[in-house]
Amino acid sequence: MKRLCAVLCAVTLLSACTSLPTEGPVNATRAPDGTNQTVGFYANGPREGSTPEEIVYGFLTASAAGLSDDFEVARQFLSPQASEEWRPLEEVRIYADARVPVTTRTETQAVRLSLGAEGSIDPSGRFMMSSSDAVITTDFSLARNADGEWRIIDLDNGLLISATLFESQYSKSELHFLTADSQYLVADLRWFPRTTYASAATRELFEGPSEWLSDAVRTAVPPGTTIGSRGISTTSGTATVSLSDEALSVSGYQRALFMAQIEETLTMLSSIQNVELTVDGVPWEVNQSISLSSYPFTESTMLVNVDGRPSLYENGSAVSLSMTDVPTDLEALTIGYGDNPPMVAIADGSRLVTLPNNGSAPVTLLEGDTIGTPSIDIYDWIWAGSGDTIIAFTAEGDRVRLSASWLDGGTVDSIHVSREGARAVVVWHNETNTYMTTTAIIRDGNGEPVALDGALELGAGVDEVLDVAWIDETTVAALATLPGGSNPGIYAVPIGGPITAITEVNGATSITAGSGQGSLVLATENGQILERSGGGWRLLLTDGSSPALPG
Repeated sequence: MKRLCAVLCAVTLLSACTSLPTEGPVNATRAPDGTNQTVGFYANGPREGSTPEEIVYGFLTASAAGLSDDFEVARQFLSPQASEEWRPLEEVRIYADARVPVTTRTETQAVRLSLGAEGSIDPSGRFMMSSSDAVITTDFSLARNADGEWRIIDLDNGLLISATLFESQYSKSELHFLTADSQYLVADLRWFPRTTYASAATRELFEGPSEWLSDAVRTAVPPGTTIGSRGISTTSGTATVSLSDEALSVSGYQRALFMAQIEETLTMLSSIQNVELTVDGVPWEVNQSISLSSYPFTESTMLVNVDGRPSLYENGSAVSLSMTDVPTDLEALTIGYGDNPPMVAIADGSRLVTLPNNGSAPVTLLEGDTIGTPSIDIYDWIWAGSGDTIIAFTAEGDRVRLSASWLDGGTVDSIHVSREGARAVVVWHNETNTYMTTTAIIRDGNGEPVALDGALELGAGVDEVLDVAWIDETTVAALATLPGGSNPGIYAVPIGGPITAITEVNGATSITAGSGQGSLVLATENGQILERSGGGWRLLLTDGSSPALPG
């Protein structure tokens, strides 16, 4: 970051500095939607006789509109040298609409601009959320030009943009990579300007996944592949992507996987329905078509505790499991995938037990006072936390103990493995805070967990997280209490995006979900099981608890 303090032509220059706090409680914000309707914003250049503060505010407005005019107007507020050196997209900092920007003067008479921070985007499109009390503070150095007009001569690289303009100017992108066995797609959430979405998303897909995710996924894109000299063009809903020669090194099924990755990534944009690939203008033929899911298994069968007995609920009726010696005080019921899924629960607050549906008795998999709410993945591995250790089991009792340095002596409250099995959201706490952390799951060729690697923190500073459920490829719903709140609400928490409120709830104790916010099911403290219906809730059961959809 530059610092400049000097006197030129008897004018005090104003120095630049920036601070973005990263600690504190989480806050809910509006999330950008996924549409691609580009809205153009235009700003006026500097007016004659403007004060330094007016120049700074004018620059703020013009730079926010710069995605429409390549920052041409914004640079009019800068000196020629500052204009040449300024790199607006090195970082995008998002400030809150609700908190009015404030300007003050520093000891050197710099104009200091302070704004409420909501988050930031790095050059690769990765979002980092700010805490509710974070403030963006940046100073601008100004001097008079030859015409006697104030111009900014020193400033930080990057763009300042309001949350509302960010919502209209940026679009979310899911870069799609492959699970280790190439059976499913894994989405890596990014944010790109709508005006350059296709080229930015393709470039970053070729660059590879985010660091925290990289060891759990693979890509069929050959190393060194870039967008070719002919670039990307879109006509009548078809995006034609030019590839560099490196793409020629893959063939057969790997070429089909490459195509699946880029198709799923680019067709998130509503203006793109098809993708064609070329090398030097020659079609890059893919001779087989494959369909890979990034959010598999959305069955509707639900496991729920009904009047003290674990039951399967489907089509409006609940049928008790066929099992003997039903444990008392069952909670945290969990069901897996498929026709005969594994099922588990926590009994008496201290035992992780199986829930057979074949007339046999439960088997205890784990005992202890700090067992976290379990999860079952697509490979039928059962996940649970015990203190600061995460353990994966088979129904037969085989186990793998997995450590994570980021747990740092904390206690695991719950685990929620994503549907494709490459990621998990872990809710945990230490003596002072509750955390939601996404981690990557490294597996061997048979799907057995080998290690946890990498971590991305979500919702730091949440006062309490009662439950979490995946609702799509890149989002979990969290039943949580935010700082200053007394009642829990349900919040959509993207894996790399701003939080948004789904709905307030009264008396909710747990949630589960299938696909989308409309699939949410919650349990209340008085025994009601409610299913999301439009903007409200539909009553399913009056004597239930701990509902669980697969996962």
